[in-house]
Amino acid sequence: MNENKLSKKLTYFFLLKFSLLITSFVLLSVVLYQLIKSFDEFFGPIEDYTLGIILVSILIALVLLLSVFEILSVKEYRGYFIRKSFIQKGKSYLTLTDIFENENRVNIIKQILSNPGIHQNELLRNCDLQKGQLQWHLNVLLKNHIIKKERYGQYTIYFPITSSIESIEKFKSLPTKSETTEKVLDIIQKNPGINSSKISRILNLSRNTIKYHIDKLFEENLIDLKRNGRRLDLYPVS
Repeated sequence: MNENKLSKKLTYFFLLKFSLLITSFVLLSVVLYQLIKSFDEFFGPIEDYTLGIILVSILIALVLLLSVFEILSVKEYRGYFIRKSFIQKGKSYLTLTDIFENENRVNIIKQILSNPGIHQNELLRNCDLQKGQLQWHLNVLLKNHIIKKERYGQYTIYFPITSSIESIEKFKSLPTKSETTEKVLDIIQKNPGINSSKISRILNLSRNTIKYHIDKLFEENLIDLKRNGRRLDLYPVS
């Protein structure tokens, strides 16, 4: 089974689980609606605090369902490697079970599954790891073909191993590829002439991280860079 078919199969499973999640929510809403009607008939109108308790219960149920959805996604990704002929290249003392039982590696995989094309600085921030720790875990995942990396300009971005070449190229062609990139673009549009240092302070992110997103926007011809002494001022493309 090639990577394109596997990618489609995983997408099908994700959509199926999402459909089950929505169905569960609808059924839960119907049951709660009938209960509220029954309470109205026997005890009169429901007090505001009682309705609040019901709404909180729905919210808790949704959070639990979403948690299961996320956990199953990682389990399903792990299952893909169990089902395929998993052959490690090179020497490795870690088994597939070892790889997926490490909390930090599972968190990294979750981030890459939910944000294909994520950059190392974003992984550092989202996974709360030291740079050396993150790089070691990434190397383990790359060596064992759990994830793959691609070059985007001077940067390295990471994808699930099931991502097809077509989907990666399509990702690279998108004008904005992350929430942070969109925030940087929005700040530049609202503050023409702003520089990267000010954006770094506004978003409380490192200058290297901001530079990565600025480079993406410049390569996509969404912003202009104008030299102002030793400083580069940023302007939206009109």
